[in-house]
Amino acid sequence: MRILAIADEPSPRLWGERVRQELEGIDLILSAGDLPARYLSYLTCFTSAPIVYVRGNHDDIYEQNPPEGCICAEDTVVEVNGVRILGLGGSMRYRRDGSNMYSEQEMSSRIRKLRFRLRMTGGFDILLAHAPIRGCGDQEDLCHMGFICFRSLVEKHRPAVMIHGHVHQSYTAFFKHEREYNGIPVINAYMSYVFELPDTPDRREPTSLGRRMLRRASELK
Repeated sequence: MRILAIADEPSPRLWGERVRQELEGIDLILSAGDLPARYLSYLTCFTSAPIVYVRGNHDDIYEQNPPEGCICAEDTVVEVNGVRILGLGGSMRYRRDGSNMYSEQEMSSRIRKLRFRLRMTGGFDILLAHAPIRGCGDQEDLCHMGFICFRSLVEKHRPAVMIHGHVHQSYTAFFKHEREYNGIPVINAYMSYVFELPDTPDRREPTSLGRRMLRRASELK
């Protein structure tokens, strides 16, 4: 499966006349946050590939005006084209206000609330987040610090890949689109990045209830 991951800033290649050509051969688009809703909606006009998104720390406007024609994966597992995607948007809380900011404890609580769903769905194939894993492509300032709780989440469920944004290329001289955490590919989707979905190391089949849950999530798109 050929996937386009996007985040943080619209790509000039996708926000122009050649957008249809640029999206040829793409099976799935994953947005890791901090992109204008109108940009995601615009992309739906030029591709049949589903667009799945989570919110970034600057996406408060999504509450009133979500991207049209796209699938929100926040705090749930959605299945698209046979791939299970777990969505956990938002960044580390660096100020009191802001609906898409979380302390380490708050993000851990979000993950705990998903335990039953993850058990029913047999886990997930892609972790789609806005913030990175702590110590894997993040930075030392509070705003751009990753979450420690993401470590145990991916170690336990062993997804095929984690995708995040939030750390822009201009923020560091050590920017990389691809990293690895304990054998799991980690992709920083800043602006745009195309990759082939690798095989899932250990995919467990969902329970019968989990299959019904995934079907309902798919029907909602």
